[in-house]
Amino acid sequence: MDSIEDAFDKTRALVFGIGGGGDVIGALPTARLLEQQGVETVVGGLAWERSLVDPQPGPRSLDELNHIDRVSEALAIGTADTRTKDGISFAETSVAAQLQREVALLDVTGGVTGLQSGLETACEKLGIDLVVGTDSGGDVLATGSEPGVVSPLADGICLAALSQLSVPTSIGMFGYGSDGELTLEELHQNVGAVAAGDGLLGAWGLSRTVGAEIEQLLDDIRTDASRLPLRVSRGEVGTHSIRDGKRTVELTPASTVTFYLDTATVAARSDPASIVAGTDSIEEADQCLRAAGFETELSYERRLAESGN
Repeated sequence: MDSIEDAFDKTRALVFGIGGGGDVIGALPTARLLEQQGVETVVGGLAWERSLVDPQPGPRSLDELNHIDRVSEALAIGTADTRTKDGISFAETSVAAQLQREVALLDVTGGVTGLQSGLETACEKLGIDLVVGTDSGGDVLATGSEPGVVSPLADGICLAALSQLSVPTSIGMFGYGSDGELTLEELHQNVGAVAAGDGLLGAWGLSRTVGAEIEQLLDDIRTDASRLPLRVSRGEVGTHSIRDGKRTVELTPASTVTFYLDTATVAARSDPASIVAGTDSIEEADQCLRAAGFETELSYERRLAESGN
């Protein structure tokens, strides 16, 4: 795509949070924008809840889920009843319940190859002609040199898979700086570099209507990166603590905006996406990143589980 307006000519879009957990909330402003332009949307996210919700480390495969309609090896349609076989629900489950709509659950256990192939099949079966991967916070823009990046695995897999997809794609960055992984200076530099590469497709702000919808969802979904933009929309700019005080973020009015970026331009600058490209399992992708010196969210969750915390 050359501009976000190109998306308005599409028929049906998959809009999903690429980071797991509450990133599905960051997909809603984009879904509502597209729907206002007559584009039907399928909203979803990864079948990967953080350890506060799911004590089992790592993402779940579709084989572990009940009450789904499997579309491909990497995508299933879920409802408010969707759970893991051991009873864990997802943020997407709450979205389905609150908004009374079906949701997509994506399986990243097959690495980049599995996700890309599964998305191709799902797009064909569901008539999807646009895929937007949304990230809450902005760490998807990390080149890999930034010291604050601690969750490159999900973003790297999704970014690499989307860059290889045959249907048009875009990256939507919601909640500028709200995850605390990139500093504002790093975000400024990286957004500027993408824009200099002709990769900034447009932007769209959080409306009061969508903000009210997000607020309703936040009663059931635990998330900092997708929650803080709503607080900013009500005037709470400046320094905020997140992750139970373990990290601080600097929030500005830009946090209420979704920036739309060309997938290939973002992927070309991402070491994590390059490192995991061609992997066919989550384990292989994790090992590749750790061998390159990256801390990953999967290794963190495993250490947490081993410690009993």
